[in-house]
Amino acid sequence: MVDEKKVRAMIELARYEEGEGREDLRIRHFYRGDYLTVQLIKNWFLTTISYILLLALLVGGNLEFLMNNLDSMDIPVVLSLILIGYVALIGLYLAITYISSAVRYGRARKRLREYVVKLRSLYRMK
Repeated sequence: MVDEKKVRAMIELARYEEGEGREDLRIRHFYRGDYLTVQLIKNWFLTTISYILLLALLVGGNLEFLMNNLDSMDIPVVLSLILIGYVALIGLYLAITYISSAVRYGRARKRLREYVVKLRSLYRMK
């Protein structure tokens, strides 16, 4: 005969595995430092692409102004402002990424510990 308690425990575990547990189970394969490094590199790359696209849109939108005033512009100052803006954006975004990824990793590890406890109790049910 089917043990109703055991079936409920299995259903609860299956719901976790199919829901938020899917990401948690993927995270468990990483050490904390490795997970944070992967997230930081990924987000640095995406932020750089976004910044380049933003600059392209700004240049494209102001192309006439730039062409008319190109000879009077101080190019090194403009380039240094672009670089300072990039460094500030990267610094801010990577700090946010680090904090959010560290919190996500910690919460996932906590949920996984609870999952393992429930899995062991299911195994011990007779």
